[in-house]
Amino acid sequence: MSNAREGPAGEIMVIIHGISGSTQYLLNGLKPVDGRSLGTFGDIHHFYNNYTEILDETQAAVNNQLDGRIAGLNDTEAQLDTRIREGIARRTAEVDGQIAEVRAKIENATNIVTRCAYMVKCWIAVSLRSRSISRPFNSQNVELRRVQTEKAMLIRNRAEFVRKGCSNVLDNHTFIADNMSFYIGAIGEETVINALSRLPDEYHLFNDVNLRFHPPIHWKEKNDYIKSSQIDHIVVGPTGLFLVETKNWKLSDIETKSDKLVYQVRRSSLALWYYLRKHYARNNVPKTRNVIISVQGCRPDQKLEPHIDITTPNRLCEYITRGASALPTAAVERLVAVIGRTVGMWLLMVMMRPRAPGLRGPRTTHNCAPLLPVVSLPRNSVKSEVLLSLDLHQRQSGSQGLLCHSSPSLLHPR
Repeated sequence: MSNAREGPAGEIMVIIHGISGSTQYLLNGLKPVDGRSLGTFGDIHHFYNNYTEILDETQAAVNNQLDGRIAGLNDTEAQLDTRIREGIARRTAEVDGQIAEVRAKIENATNIVTRCAYMVKCWIAVSLRSRSISRPFNSQNVELRRVQTEKAMLIRNRAEFVRKGCSNVLDNHTFIADNMSFYIGAIGEETVINALSRLPDEYHLFNDVNLRFHPPIHWKEKNDYIKSSQIDHIVVGPTGLFLVETKNWKLSDIETKSDKLVYQVRRSSLALWYYLRKHYARNNVPKTRNVIISVQGCRPDQKLEPHIDITTPNRLCEYITRGASALPTAAVERLVAVIGRTVGMWLLMVMMRPRAPGLRGPRTTHNCAPLLPVVSLPRNSVKSEVLLSLDLHQRQSGSQGLLCHSSPSLLHPR
């Protein structure tokens, strides 16, 4: 699934495939709030920054629902009680009238046998008086007791009902707090996606590309085996193929952890080369330009090593478009098809995947374990798998996406 982003004047800009991997992870673990699923990072960011107000509103809504239910039960109780009391009064008059008639017949009886018969009848009527009065109202009394019991239960357990009614809000806040690294990562990745969305429509942006290999590929230089690799963004366009890794780190961390960054980027670049090698002759595999995006800034013309550039989101589009044209339109289209060739199979089979461990909520395209179709690599019969983590329910329209990506406060999470 892909969508083209529109610019301020309505012109079509970069074509976007998929969403941020960190955003996708957060969406997988979040529950609906007020009956509505959180579908974009803008929703997540709004929820986290307005958690106290949302919790207060949810508690008020649950309390209002409880008050309404209790008020309804009060009305039902009053109606049933009035109906029973009035009915018992009428029935009492009827039964007492019947007993009075029998007593009158006893007084007027002319022989002993008739008198005795009426006396027995009177004794039975008096003995069963209470039962005769109440029996017609047994079902209404049962309903009255049920209403009273339900009302008492709601009042007694109000705090528990409020807690359960707010459980999704509480659980979502806990989930985000427990996964703050993903939240901060999503801020960076969404900032980069927003920056890249200003590229011309000749460019394609792939987000959260996951490659898996079975058996693992051997990285001889590091004597390491690569089973899988996750790439934040891949940009394909006339100026070439760009592997983009996003880091929402402090500038000092970029420098002190440079070895780790270099290892990560070179590993991802090698994995991407192996995947592309399946579809191109060895000497024709498109050259990959590696760039790290430091969301919180970097020094001018900073490099971690000769083949790994580092820049900031506001200079990223210029960095990508300033080079000479390296890929004709046909080559761009072929490369886009190669990177996205497994998307169709993923869309068909996504709902058949098992639920990923630890994820909550109903089975959806957000909370299924990754399904990675297998393809063969040449020569050593290594197999690779690629997954483009797309959001089938993404409501990322042009205006909404720009709004949720461009907010300056995204760079300052709580």
